[in-house]
Amino acid sequence: MMKKALSILLGIALVPFCIGFTWQLGATVFGIRYKPDLPYFFAAGSLTYITVHVLFRKPILTYVFGHELTHALFAVLFGGSVKSFHASDRGGRVTITKSNFIITLAPYFFPLYTCMTLVLYGSAVAAGLQGAVGWIVFLAGASFAFHLVLTALFLQTEQTDIREYGMIFSLPLIYLFNVTFTAFLIQLLLAENMEYLLFIGNGIMKSVNMTALILGKIYRIAGNVM
Repeated sequence: MMKKALSILLGIALVPFCIGFTWQLGATVFGIRYKPDLPYFFAAGSLTYITVHVLFRKPILTYVFGHELTHALFAVLFGGSVKSFHASDRGGRVTITKSNFIITLAPYFFPLYTCMTLVLYGSAVAAGLQGAVGWIVFLAGASFAFHLVLTALFLQTEQTDIREYGMIFSLPLIYLFNVTFTAFLIQLLLAENMEYLLFIGNGIMKSVNMTALILGKIYRIAGNVM
């Protein structure tokens, strides 16, 4: 009961941060200078995946495999181990020896396949393979759209991961982490003059201001009622 109440309170507390970081992401997107051509590759990759998703068979097995693999990866990172692993287009399951809210919710905010493309991107840049960079950014756009679209699709169904910590906590946390990862992608792949730590700092400030505004309104309403 205490765990559920704490999750609800934390979820409510995250809402102003979701608003503040969304506000900051919008300001960042429209306020930075972009690298030549690469935003077009990223957008083309995103639109390509969305088109494939709408017109052809959805890559459910690919998503489920990545979903369960992300659980396993984060369990290992937190000092656990993997006992069994299963993935199919009907669902998947991984048995791990350690669990917390990060491990449980990681597949919804950590785009595994996009992170793989970031490794390719770094390798191509380090090797001076400039001709490959645009196409890797294209893959990053496609894989990130894959992550966002299929995560949204799966969240519309009953998910034991979400039920474990409750929707009120899980959904704001997933949304917030996806917003901050979007900014990280923009900084790494697309922007010429963006500082990620500055984005985080400004996002926190906007979130704190939003929290103060909401609490102020609640205080005034409570005062009028009393």
